[in-house]
Amino acid sequence: MIWIAILALSQGVYLDNQGVIRWQQNRKEVALFGANYVVTTASDYRAAGYLHADRKRMIDEDMAQFARMGWDGLRLTFWGDWESSDSAGNLIANDHLDLLDYLVARATERGIYMLFSPIQLYGSNWPDALDDTTAPGFGRRFGKGRMGTDPAALAAQVNYLRQILNHVNPYTRIALKDDPSILFIELVNEPWHHPEDLQGSIHYINALTDAIRSTGCQKLIFYNVSQDFRIAEAIRRSKAQGVTFGWYPTGLNAGHELEGNYLRGTDAYPGMLRPELARLPRIVYEFDSPDLRTGTMYPAMARTFRTVGTQFAAMFAYDMLATASRNLGWQTHYLSLVYTPRKAMSAIIAAEAMRRLPRMQTYGAYPQNTRFGDFHISYDGDLGELVARDAFLYTSSTNAKPPDPGSLQRIAGHGSSPIVTYEGSGIYFLDKVRPGVWRLEVYPDAVPIRDPFEPPSPDKIVTRAISRAWPMTITLPDLGPSFSAQPITAGNSQTVRATAGRFTVTPGVYVLSADALDVASLPATIGHIGFREYHAPPVDSVSLAVVALAAPQYLAGRDADVRARVVDQDPPDSVKLFVRASPGGFYRGFPMRSPGGYDFTTSIPRAALHNGLYQFVITTFRAGSAVTFPAGTPAKPTDWNYNSQAMWSFDVVAARTTLRLFNPGTDAARLTFSRIGDAGRRGLFRVALSPATGQAIFHLELPVDTSGWSPADYTASLVIKSRILARQETITGAKDLRLRLHGLGARQTLHITLMEDDGTSWTAAVAVDSAWSEQVIPLAQLRAGRGVLLPEGFPGEWNYWVGPADGRGGAADRPRLEHVERLQLSLRREDGVAAKPGSYGVEVEWIALGF
Repeated sequence: MIWIAILALSQGVYLDNQGVIRWQQNRKEVALFGANYVVTTASDYRAAGYLHADRKRMIDEDMAQFARMGWDGLRLTFWGDWESSDSAGNLIANDHLDLLDYLVARATERGIYMLFSPIQLYGSNWPDALDDTTAPGFGRRFGKGRMGTDPAALAAQVNYLRQILNHVNPYTRIALKDDPSILFIELVNEPWHHPEDLQGSIHYINALTDAIRSTGCQKLIFYNVSQDFRIAEAIRRSKAQGVTFGWYPTGLNAGHELEGNYLRGTDAYPGMLRPELARLPRIVYEFDSPDLRTGTMYPAMARTFRTVGTQFAAMFAYDMLATASRNLGWQTHYLSLVYTPRKAMSAIIAAEAMRRLPRMQTYGAYPQNTRFGDFHISYDGDLGELVARDAFLYTSSTNAKPPDPGSLQRIAGHGSSPIVTYEGSGIYFLDKVRPGVWRLEVYPDAVPIRDPFEPPSPDKIVTRAISRAWPMTITLPDLGPSFSAQPITAGNSQTVRATAGRFTVTPGVYVLSADALDVASLPATIGHIGFREYHAPPVDSVSLAVVALAAPQYLAGRDADVRARVVDQDPPDSVKLFVRASPGGFYRGFPMRSPGGYDFTTSIPRAALHNGLYQFVITTFRAGSAVTFPAGTPAKPTDWNYNSQAMWSFDVVAARTTLRLFNPGTDAARLTFSRIGDAGRRGLFRVALSPATGQAIFHLELPVDTSGWSPADYTASLVIKSRILARQETITGAKDLRLRLHGLGARQTLHITLMEDDGTSWTAAVAVDSAWSEQVIPLAQLRAGRGVLLPEGFPGEWNYWVGPADGRGGAADRPRLEHVERLQLSLRREDGVAAKPGSYGVEVEWIALGF
């Protein structure tokens, strides 16, 4: 099988005189999409070990998932410089190298082309093994900083590159330098650039390129530019043939899941269009929307990749099926076919965008660019979709209708559509075999129970994969309303007949047929997956969990709708919410009902609530037993011996009650800040106590170094979306912003900004001195201005300011309070003010919206 796959992939590529990569066989442009996959080495290798998993079996499973998602690209991210070499760069044959060979062979069988990145530079022991100093390689000996300047480090890299490219893969019996599925080589991952030394930089790039060419390898060679765009001129003058970029528009390592709309950060990538890079092919070696699981970001990023000419894009980094329930590999990244179905669907759609969108075509600014070709993205509904004659793909429920359902060859989704109605929360695929015959593949429900972007642990599952039976309705012309659904994978029920297109499915593979079907007539494969192939996730042993989804506030005089997620293998017999006034009230129970899936809701009557503070718990009942959450106490709160002190809370307020937007004591941990260079990722602030009121205060100052340098702007940003949504009914009646603050000295200015979900920002400058005061800013005085895109993306600092969305910000425009998502506090270099360290800034006790 491997030789058939190798022959199929042996067509090769070439670089035309315009810098475009083309297939040798048909001269068409190359456009590949996939992910980094790192089980062979470093933290992902260790993650597999923590769960005692078979790494080769993991590769089998995960390459099948690459193929199932329609991916055809893979970046081989290999810490050989740390783990599979000695200090002089001699190749060491070990388990890491064996797994790399095995991965190459299995990816080749799946029709996947590869970018090989053999030198990583960063420590392979990050983040979970920082005390481990046993790595034998030259990476540990020299460190990242010396690689481009130390002759001994260069000699080790040259030696290692020659040896690993000459290494013969025992599974393919082909040297890596000659493997036709490896199209590209990236010299080093994220080097420490020295653009001030042009000739030295050229020498370094050329020395590594010459080492590769000395083996007889003719693959296209790429070098990183996005670590420091000033290196572009050196690359242009070197022997490297192309450039690699990274892109993380939502920053890195927030430590929690982000909220809000980040699509404005994907409008453009001007660094890829630098004139020095003209006629150099472009590869995106790493990208992601870190700390998000949304369905819109990947298609938007793929649109921009094509606009700037990208021909290969690899997300970082795909979660292995065996570890994805824990997001165990890379805390800030999370992508899995099974465990993040909405985000996985967005990656499937992005792969199609890479293939279907022409290079270098522009689509305007947001929100104009939410439609591009047959693709559409919408922040409302968290929807990304491809609606074409041959394919219908969607990340969330959609009302879009394919232009010609009879021409569809491929359907995949998460949620429901006019073609497929499904009550489960897993991803599903429909592939047309021939007229009247379709292959259906359904995966378990992916049900979150923890924030997946908190620090990980082998003992902590963040998403459960649950196999339940759910009704599905399929409406396709060639199947009609009554078709058979025959299970293919073991363990499923017997063949059933659909009624009005409706039948019940459990996870697995089915063949759907309008007429009688001989299973022996089915093909052995669909694309690069076996017709009978199905890789189920591992079964977990997590106990019942309840996740409260209540709003932080409800309005007095209105019923309060409270929602929760109840997660278990089987649904409970019943669920009840118990609520009491705080402090000292008695619990009163309200039955919750399930509108579908794992959600339960109840409506607390307005008569049961008055202005004040409330606490609530949720009790599940099964077979006469009660369990109450959030503590998981085996009792109900009305029992005489119930003693749990754990509970959730919400407030009930009058329509004109001031809405507190910022409380330093509770909100400071959720702030994001301007980044100072690459290293200054953490905010420079502190939370203190007011000597006058005893309340927490937020101390923010303009960073100034000893030379007097300071950034032009330093901003703290807080997502306030949930607070605004809780007051949607009356939010348009707000009149002013109110804040209590003082300056660190005389003549201080704080810029306060409200940013809407489309990036349009409304701002005012607040002049303060050292005396505490309460200031009131009428909303009518806010002016359309610039906001800051935070968290700040990587790389570089070009994607910082954001202006009004397309069509917004004119003289007649006004703040749309119901769309406000962020509150931003900014300090800036002001004309005529010479700031000294610690002398320019503010302390803020609270900020509120007045009615």
